[in-house]
Amino acid sequence: MFIIQKTNLLNRRQFIILITVFFLSFFSVSAIAQPIPEIQSSNVFSIIGIALLGGLILNIMPCVLPVLGMKLNSILTLSSTNTHSIRLQFLASASGILFSFWILASAVLVLRITGGMIGWGIQFQNPLFIGFMAITTGLFTANLLGLFEIQLSHQFSTFIAQKGDNSTLGNFIQGMFATLLATPCSAPFLGTAVAFALGASTLEMLLVFTCLGLGMALPWLFFAVFPHLISYMPKPGPWMNKSKIVFSLMMMSSTLWLLSLLSPFIGILLTVIIALLFSVYLLYGIAHIHGKNTVIAIIAVIILLSSSVLIIGSMTTKYWVTPTEDNLRWEPLNERAIDNYIQQGKTVFVNISADWCITCKTNKIGVILQNPVYPALQQKSVITMQGDWTHPSTKITEYLKSHQRYGVPLTVVYGPNAPQGLALPVLLDSDKVIHALNYVKDKPNQ
Repeated sequence: MFIIQKTNLLNRRQFIILITVFFLSFFSVSAIAQPIPEIQSSNVFSIIGIALLGGLILNIMPCVLPVLGMKLNSILTLSSTNTHSIRLQFLASASGILFSFWILASAVLVLRITGGMIGWGIQFQNPLFIGFMAITTGLFTANLLGLFEIQLSHQFSTFIAQKGDNSTLGNFIQGMFATLLATPCSAPFLGTAVAFALGASTLEMLLVFTCLGLGMALPWLFFAVFPHLISYMPKPGPWMNKSKIVFSLMMMSSTLWLLSLLSPFIGILLTVIIALLFSVYLLYGIAHIHGKNTVIAIIAVIILLSSSVLIIGSMTTKYWVTPTEDNLRWEPLNERAIDNYIQQGKTVFVNISADWCITCKTNKIGVILQNPVYPALQQKSVITMQGDWTHPSTKITEYLKSHQRYGVPLTVVYGPNAPQGLALPVLLDSDKVIHALNYVKDKPNQ
């Protein structure tokens, strides 16, 4: 057994002071050897609010939900522990989130100095990073299912035990991992904050990235300040084994999604083979540990959910679907051609997306390919252009920068009445798209 030294619990004032000193220390180290620039932007306070809100919304994005499931599972095991351990674990998760955002900010600074491409989610253009993330989520899935456990060395375990709760490091890693999974998500308000940060001064950028991290970490900081709220959570019991299977299936879905992002790099066939082998391995492991009936129940639930979605979709098709196929005549992005089309009095609809961008797919399936936008884009007077940022592209990166955007999706509508382009919100809305298409048209002669 490990002997854990008793420590006094942090009161609320000490906690606030500790966090404040930590932030000030970070900014002081970041600004060393150069004068601290004065923040002159009149919008900086509104941007801070937007960054906090954008970071908070990241917690409910599909990219992050599996990690939240893991966190919820760990929360349920905390209800019988002491207040100090609860507070320590939530602070560890929040610290992992903040640390990851500071790493992202540092990476942006390096790219600025070296003249590299800057953008939100550009690491998903690297197949090695996607592969690493897929392997990591796969290991998390297998670990949740109990297929294996990572055993730490005695010396390392003793070191962690002397520093506090044994799962502190794991909670810190969970926080970092949630941030990494959140980077391909373009949540509402996030695009505005990131665009401001990537085009702002160093101090402003660090401030915005910190606020993004704080926003995402707010739920965990809330429980750290009020740890007694854990007592209202359900008590641990045998039912938690079933909940772990649910959370592991959520993580498995993230793994399969990450594997699908590898298809442009390694081909569809190899991607499908890897996904099938991974799924078979997990199902075999579940059958070995939890029994064949559990596997049968999982398969039955998957079939039932899939069938329900198909049935509901077919019964409500007339209310939400126009075509399911993309028959638009997409041209590759060409800024010179845009000017020529405008001079001919045409409307140009530009859509910049990436295979790893969930919001891009949502915009396309839910708005661009639906009534009334789809028929409007099929008119002869409308030219549709598309830019693919799945792979690194200097041309697309520069185009994004020209519209004060540093991530996808980006939708811009051009016309005689808007030759410089009218950028639409990150999350598209049918009414706004139609309004933009009508606005950019050449006004009739009075």
